This record gives sequence, C-alpha cells and structure tokens, in this order.
Amino acid sequence: MYTIVKLMILALLFFLQSLVAQDAGDLTVRFENVKETNGELYVGIFEKDNFLRQPTIGKMVKVDSNGSEVTFEGVAYGSYAISVFHDLNGNKTMDRESDGMPSEPWAMSGSVDPNQYPTWDGAKFELNSKKQELLLEF
Repeated sequence: MYTIVKLMILALLFFLQSLVAQDAGDLTVRFENVKETNGELYVGIFEKDNFLRQPTIGKMVKVDSNGSEVTFEGVAYGSYAISVFHDLNGNKTMDRESDGMPSEPWAMSGSVDPNQYPTWDGAKFELNSKKQELLLEF
C-alpha cells in the first residue's frame, strides 16, 4: 500500500511538471531608424486578447546612439505583436495630435500601414524558437 501511494505521488508530480513546462524562447528586438538619442523606448509585447491595451510584457529601453535593442527572456511560444514608441519628452505616454495620430515616433511588428489604425492580423508574428530576433524600424 505504501509503495502504491508513493507511485501515485510520483506520477502526480510528473503530471504537474508537464503542465508547468512550456516551450519558451528569448526574443531580441532591435530598433532601426531611431532619429533622436534622447528619451526612452517603451516596448510592449501583446497577445490577441489585450492587443494595444495592456501589454503582456513591457520594458523601457534607453536610446543608444549605436542602436538600441531589448531582449525578453523566457517568453512562451505563441502569437504576439510588439508595439514601441519613442517617448521624446519623458512623460511616459505616447503623445497624440488632435486627430488621434501619434506625435511621437512609433513602430510595430508585422506589416502595419502607418496611416491606418493597426490590426492584430497585420502586426502579429509567431515566437517559435529558443532564440528569435525581430527588427522594428521607426
């Protein structure tokens, strides 16, 4: 009886471990065409359900004259979109014109038309390798 209980506990532990263990990768995002070296870049990784609202993962990156990049470690494989804006005035918010268009530089993953509101289908990409790089141009 004692051996059966031990085996059941061991089987349960293996089952729980398989639920927790997900394939994940490191995502490095490089930024090109950053025209000014002042301010910070605010980078958000979004899933479909929270697209352009609250990022699933977010980081702030100092702008470097040699080019800026950020690495997100241990991101679960899946579909994501990335949005970044260059906060030139340090108010931690993307400033907008009176018509709602951004007045600070921004970039997004995928193939998004800068004159239209971004869509999930236009911005999404697949994270599916242990090390993946993405290039975003402002």
